[in-house]
Amino acid sequence: MNADKGIKRQQRRLFVGQLLSFAGLFLVLGLIVFFLYERSVYQDIDHTLEQQKTMIIKPATGMTTPNAPRQPGGSRPISFRMNMVVFNKKGKIINQAMLGERFYAYFKKLKLDRQALNKLQTLATSTGTFRTLLVKVPQTAADPQYAGHYVLILQNTDAQEAAIRSFRQVLIVTIILFWALALGLSYWLSTRAMRPIVRSWQRQQDFVADAAHELRAPLAVIQSKQESLLTKPQATIIDESEAIATSLGETKRLRQLTDDLLTIAKADSNTIEIELTDLRFDQALAPQLASYHDIAKSQDKSFTTKLPADGHAWFDAARIKQLLVILLDNAFKYTQAGDSIWVEVTQTPRDWQLIVGNSGPNIADADKSRIFERFYREDASRSRQTGGSGLGLAIARWIVTIHHGHIEVKDVHPHGALFVVTLPNKPRGA
Repeated sequence: MNADKGIKRQQRRLFVGQLLSFAGLFLVLGLIVFFLYERSVYQDIDHTLEQQKTMIIKPATGMTTPNAPRQPGGSRPISFRMNMVVFNKKGKIINQAMLGERFYAYFKKLKLDRQALNKLQTLATSTGTFRTLLVKVPQTAADPQYAGHYVLILQNTDAQEAAIRSFRQVLIVTIILFWALALGLSYWLSTRAMRPIVRSWQRQQDFVADAAHELRAPLAVIQSKQESLLTKPQATIIDESEAIATSLGETKRLRQLTDDLLTIAKADSNTIEIELTDLRFDQALAPQLASYHDIAKSQDKSFTTKLPADGHAWFDAARIKQLLVILLDNAFKYTQAGDSIWVEVTQTPRDWQLIVGNSGPNIADADKSRIFERFYREDASRSRQTGGSGLGLAIARWIVTIHHGHIEVKDVHPHGALFVVTLPNKPRGA
């Protein structure tokens, strides 16, 4: 339960951290987009004001400028969006006639602020919002209406302000939607990130539980036999030879199980490295196979081998021998007198196959995908009778995996099982 709480707490931390990261990212991105949009809008307006300033302070050259905001003679400004308010040195508006009564009513309350000279500013009035630029026009200016006076250039920005407000609203809604998306995405990512941890934790729990169960059985047998011997101090070794043999058998089984557990633990920690060597199959595997001929003869079973005479490949001899022993031990355990067991090695230009088959019972289809799991037994009662721990095929798969190969089990008709190991001829990159 504590482990479950720890996993859930870690998942919550991942969820909150990813949610805050996504939310912060979307917020910063939204602010940057809004800043750039607002800046581009005002940049265009400010550029227009600067152009207008250049036209106003342009010195007289004896020629009129057709693009000027007003023609000599007091014509009105080009449009309401662009206006010029002319102040004299005392701060009084002197171009009332040029503005007209309507526009003058809008701007008559404006005051001359000399500190704002040549500064781009935003001015909010009851009639709208304006971007302004105050200019001191020199006496040499072409237009006598502006020469020697202060001119406040005003650009109406109501349309731009409305666009900015609309863009801000759309951006806020978009950010909220992206936050909702970030909520779901963070939950999915945190759940996905925890899956390997949960699987690893569950695998560890199962491993510890199964290992404890497997260790308990032989220890219980050894303990019971030893306690029985203590109750018979006058008995001879011959009298208790069966109990002693049973204890020795369980001790051997316990040692094998301990070795298998140690191998699995080292495999999980990636502390085992393989030494790949270019070896001939007949030289590396034949000595290991020779001992099984005697075992097969003693059990009244048929045992045949077939190795290519000149075949060779890169592999770790010790691990491949261990793999061969595991597959052959399984074959001998699950066959009866009169059954056949065979080993064959075939090779192609790209890879080679180690095939270990037997004419024993078939493996159910539902079990084919699980027999390589740790402590899994197709028939638990039978495995216990044969001394199996359920770790052999898991170790076999690990050996195949570190050689960058794969292992599979197939049916033999009419009955039997065939283990096919496919391994590359050369190491990766060679």
